[in-house]
Amino acid sequence: MALPLVDIHCHLLAGMDDGPRTQDDAVAMCAVAQSEGVGLMSATAHQNERWSAVTPERIRQATLVLRQALANAGSSVQVFPCGEVMATPETVSALQAGKLMTVGDKGHYVLLEMPRGLYVDLRPTVRALRQAGVRVILAHPERERDLLHVPGLIEELIADGCLVQVSSASVTDPRNRRDAEALRQWLRRGMVHLIGSDGHSVKRRPPLLAAACQRIAQWAGARAAERICRTNGLAVLHGLPLRVPEPAPPARRWWWLPAWG
Repeated sequence: MALPLVDIHCHLLAGMDDGPRTQDDAVAMCAVAQSEGVGLMSATAHQNERWSAVTPERIRQATLVLRQALANAGSSVQVFPCGEVMATPETVSALQAGKLMTVGDKGHYVLLEMPRGLYVDLRPTVRALRQAGVRVILAHPERERDLLHVPGLIEELIADGCLVQVSSASVTDPRNRRDAEALRQWLRRGMVHLIGSDGHSVKRRPPLLAAACQRIAQWAGARAAERICRTNGLAVLHGLPLRVPEPAPPARRWWWLPAWG
């Protein structure tokens, strides 16, 4: 029996941030995900200056309430507490002080996103967290044009221990051909480790994964799709160690010159 799909990044906690407004909306989102073949979901909430009142305790309590609502609705979807942490100079100290929520509340992984509209060098933060026993999962780095298109940047972060989570819509509906080809190369080289819908509601950014996972299989093969869409997410949500291969080198491009006459 095949493992279920795993959505490692989905905003499911009612009234917590810009996700679902009500608990019924959250349950409906999980129903959509279940119809896609999703069995496990990270109930994610923003943790940044805009949502400063979103604390780990609030995320924990809201996840428990959602679990009960899903049980009452007869849903088999399992949800896990998670924060989407915006990187700041205080990220390491805030996490060590218990002010930030790790993935699944297991203390082993943190979902980290770039500051909105700003590229910053995350390597010092990534290294400091790794030394503290916490591994960074980069949230949708393919949205950052520098990371997607400047050779070597994402590879350096992966070398420092980062895991890469891409959004399903980036796979199914890329902004342009150039972005699509760059992401396809990431996948073929083994530089994508997890997938998330980044769902926010049933109608606005719904939690859809199935089509993206099918395309990943077309681009990178069935084994890669199995890891990215199922087994890696399962390990992360349960706080298990995850070993990923080093990225393959970029494909060579051969330039053919006309023969001299």
